[in-house]
Amino acid sequence: MPEHHDTGRFAVVTGGSEGLGLAIADALARDGADLILVARSRDRLQSAARELGRHGTTVHTVSADLSGPEAPAHIAAQVAHVTDRIDTLVNNVGTAHFASLADTTVDDMNRMWHLNVQVPLLLSQQFLPALLNARGSIINISSYWARKMVAGRHSAAYSATRGAINSLTRALASELGPQGVRVNAIAPGAVRTPTYEHSYLAPMTTEQRTAHDEHIERSYPLGRLGTAQDIAAAAVYLASARWTTGTILAVDGGLTIR
Repeated sequence: MPEHHDTGRFAVVTGGSEGLGLAIADALARDGADLILVARSRDRLQSAARELGRHGTTVHTVSADLSGPEAPAHIAAQVAHVTDRIDTLVNNVGTAHFASLADTTVDDMNRMWHLNVQVPLLLSQQFLPALLNARGSIINISSYWARKMVAGRHSAAYSATRGAINSLTRALASELGPQGVRVNAIAPGAVRTPTYEHSYLAPMTTEQRTAHDEHIERSYPLGRLGTAQDIAAAAVYLASARWTTGTILAVDGGLTIR
């Protein structure tokens, strides 16, 4: 039988073992939520669970590869052993592949469409009874790439999936609001995650790094990249904002207003 917590709140976070997902899970734990982390790597999940458990919160983990077609149903079945109510579902897992139109492949498109759009929809569907039980909320992680293009970085296929998750967010907010479930999204600007550091910044020369920093100062009214904690704070707000639904919250240092 599922555990029943009279006062406890459960948050499910996909991609919760590292990066943005881990920061969001950490902030929700600090706010008093028990956690169910979903990610591929058992080792990273165990490490994250140890780290987050220091807040005194209960941390459950589900190891699953969301690129598989059966993953949403498998994850929901695992979570059902823990709880029959979910207060917050954070659809954080996603992938990005930037390519020109001429170089975009069907495989790239299909992978991004599946992880960035279908998986959030299917997980929301699988968890709907538990979300209804809690009168909970869904938080989708989108991106500024739905609204702002960057010269020299070709993003048609990726941007299309981010526009789709924004539309999905608004449509589900309209559908599920009368049943007490809120649906919102966060659209981050560029965030200085470990992946950003290792994949993007680390290979740069000193001159390229200087040019990068100057570009950030010009592009962002607040003059800096985001931190994972900036996004996590927005997730905590949306998780508790009882009269906010259908919102695509730009947490981007002002990038998309220029």
